[in-house]
Amino acid sequence: MKPIYKILLAIFSIALFINACKKQAPVCTGNCETMNANGSVINKLTNTGAAGVPVSLSWVKFVGVFSQSEIITTVNSKADGSFNFTSNIDTTYFSKGYFLSVSIGKSNDYIILGYSGNIETRTYSFDQNAFQHKQFEVYKKATLKIRLHRTFNDTFKSYAITHANVTEDYLYDYNVQSPQEVIDRNTSEINVETVADVYTKINTVKTFANGTSTVTLDSVKCTTSAPGIYEVTF
Repeated sequence: MKPIYKILLAIFSIALFINACKKQAPVCTGNCETMNANGSVINKLTNTGAAGVPVSLSWVKFVGVFSQSEIITTVNSKADGSFNFTSNIDTTYFSKGYFLSVSIGKSNDYIILGYSGNIETRTYSFDQNAFQHKQFEVYKKATLKIRLHRTFNDTFKSYAITHANVTEDYLYDYNVQSPQEVIDRNTSEINVETVADVYTKINTVKTFANGTSTVTLDSVKCTTSAPGIYEVTF
């Protein structure tokens, strides 16, 4: 698969989990049924329990590529990564185009990668066994600081910086269409959330008007104790 398609695939995967509208669901007053959700959240790299990760039971309805969510219950995973909770749900939501979702979110210590790891499960009809013994996957979070230094006087058509960590799916961090846009943005440092204790691959592509381009590929390992720093001169 070409790199650009991997970038687009990763972006699309993340976009599926973007909520255009998120609110608290009203307390169930009719057509109520109990729904239990239990399972565990693990650090996918170490296969150990991940504590303090938010786990939510929600009604979700897609409108185009965005979603409308009504959160029923949110709990945090326990010290061993486990979760177990029961909620009342209004089953008439199923007839209104909603599905029921259990999903996880990022925390102070962990990030979620929708393109590499299970972060959600759904049911489109009432099933009390739908959310039993579920396992979700997160990654220990680290910060990558990409420091930008515009030192050359060359004229380019575009300049892009992308990164990847546990897969070959690259995500855009920086993309400008001219040297003037660099001045207009006035950006000197980009903070990127990435996976701790693995090498984060950094790819830069400078494209010129004649169709030629220069590409660099490098990597840096980030930890939870201190941000990784990568200097970019272009």
